Amino acid sequence: MHELYKLNNKTIYDKNTTILYTSTFNYIEDAIFFINNHCVVITKERDDYLPIVKNEYYELFDELELKNKQDLTEIDKLKIKILSSLSSENKIYVFFNVLTYLPNKFKTKLVNYIKSQNKIIINYTTDIEETLLLEYLIVFHNEKIIMEGKKEYVLQEEKILKKLGFNLPSIVELSIGLKYYGLVNKIYFNSKELVDSLWK
Repeated sequence: MHELYKLNNKTIYDKNTTILYTSTFNYIEDAIFFINNHCVVITKERDDYLPIVKNEYYELFDELELKNKQDLTEIDKLKIKILSSLSSENKIYVFFNVLTYLPNKFKTKLVNYIKSQNKIIINYTTDIEETLLLEYLIVFHNEKIIMEGKKEYVLQEEKILKKLGFNLPSIVELSIGLKYYGLVNKIYFNSKELVDSLWK
């Protein structure tokens, strides 16, 4: 792995990472400068113009109706911004509290597509459910890294997460309950895998 950038002197490596932060988080200027100069950065801030999207991306994401739509919603504009960014040659995609606004189908396709291109995703979010999208998880509070590691390990630290104001992702909480009653034998982080296990 190679160093991507630093978060309060903590090295962030080039692997798909969720940075789960509390509302007290302030972006670090040096990190933002580094990100903006080396990555595709997607924020929810409005742009004054609509970027150009290649037809192949409209088709790939089943969003052809966006191409000629007149009255675009803020979500529509965000989708267009993201789809236009997929033409970039940059290897790193950074999402700043953006994915939570997208429909699940679009979000899942987006993450899978970027991964399929051998590119890296860094997702800053306050949404615990989004921690299931990527493999590595950093929990950030008061400009300090509280926990980090593979999501499967970090998301089992229920007491620490609840102290920071987070509940567990719904599928994790459900599987913990099912495991307690002996209906499954492990904790699941994917709804399809949990359903498949229950139907065996």
